[in-house]
Amino acid sequence: MVFCGIDIGTTSTKAVVLDRDGRVIDEVTLPAPATGAAYWHQHFCQVMDCFHQRGWFRGVEVACSVTGQGGSFVFTDETFRPVGGACSWTELADEAIVRDMIDTFGKSGYYHLTGWPPHAWLAACKLRQSVERKRVPEKECCLATVPDFVYAQLTDELSTDITSAQITGLADFQRIRWSSDILDWADVSEGFLPPIRPRLGVLKEGLRTGWGRLTLVSGSHDQYAAMEAAGLVRDKSIMLGTGTAWVINGRTSRPLFDDRRFQIHPGTDLHPDSCGFIITLWQIGAGFDKLLNRLGVTHASLPGLEEVANADVPRDCVKVDLDTGSVESVEDASLAVRRFMEWSGSVVAHALDDCGLRRGLEEIVVTGGAMSSRMWPQTIADVCGLIVEAVECPQFTAYGAALHAREALLGPLEPHRFPSTAVVRTYTPQHPREYRVWYQDHQKPMLDAIGEM
Repeated sequence: MVFCGIDIGTTSTKAVVLDRDGRVIDEVTLPAPATGAAYWHQHFCQVMDCFHQRGWFRGVEVACSVTGQGGSFVFTDETFRPVGGACSWTELADEAIVRDMIDTFGKSGYYHLTGWPPHAWLAACKLRQSVERKRVPEKECCLATVPDFVYAQLTDELSTDITSAQITGLADFQRIRWSSDILDWADVSEGFLPPIRPRLGVLKEGLRTGWGRLTLVSGSHDQYAAMEAAGLVRDKSIMLGTGTAWVINGRTSRPLFDDRRFQIHPGTDLHPDSCGFIITLWQIGAGFDKLLNRLGVTHASLPGLEEVANADVPRDCVKVDLDTGSVESVEDASLAVRRFMEWSGSVVAHALDDCGLRRGLEEIVVTGGAMSSRMWPQTIADVCGLIVEAVECPQFTAYGAALHAREALLGPLEPHRFPSTAVVRTYTPQHPREYRVWYQDHQKPMLDAIGEM
């Protein structure tokens, strides 16, 4: 048996095939089309065709799990064919809809029910707006997220997993059910939405397809597939994604809430007795790109700049303007890069302090653009006082989906390991005491003040 994980993202679809031992034996990447069409099933088929043509499915059963861009959806008819274009999570409802949601539920009330503060990107807001504008088909239809839509084309049945359901903003995530109050507010019935499957499991086994006998396993919201790929241990390790915006993911034994800034987004994991959370940080990656552009430095030349970026631990507060990509009172290029990295490490440390996790943590798994640097993960390790596993792997989330498929059939991979195609470097804190003093005396008070604004 082989295990296929397919990550259908906003800009591309990535997929991997694993053998029984969890080794990556092949991978595929497809660029997303520049249209609003629901290309998700088409990409699924293209990926499966590719792996089949390469011979990986010959004479073996295939188990597959799909993960996708959380919050994107499409309306379908009674045969689960798309009605109109797909609605991307990046599209926004009118602010009047958001204000009405706040007036109806209260910001904190809605947050504690769904795990998300009221916002225009939520599917709940866009669904309400579509109903008001009479853009929802009048005949029997339903709403499908990315994995649900793909599976429905193969099984003629529609269901969803809890991680995909909760990011719509329509679900009571702790009770694992659609919220009747939110559905009433959106003016749709529960029959408009698929039943929610609460845990990881097999959806359909032994489907006869052109690719051979296929078993479908629970889908997932892509952040939760990434948590699986990182092998996060509940209350012990977290994952830091360092893209345009930085995001912290983790697993906990209880839901985490942030009633002051609504920065923590709790949810229910696919694994029993485990909660997940997503912490959205600032546009740190975008700010760093602006800094390099202002300094006339490319990512290719960054390693050379880092080699000369020797400096002591800061003695004063480090302030960064992400809009301009500048570090206050620092013009030297190598020092500006180092101070930006130290500042970003302090932002991560502060987020961990805020959610109450820092004391029990042992490790940070870091992925994304910052991992092309050697200095940045070391700086994060120093400022946070934690071991950092820096992982470079474009198919990381697809790998997590493939692990979901494997676990549903064979159990978890023990011990967990990163993809065999990944580049992994380990960083241990070198100056944790000095950085802890700097953080406590200078950075934490500044970040606390920003949080109170």
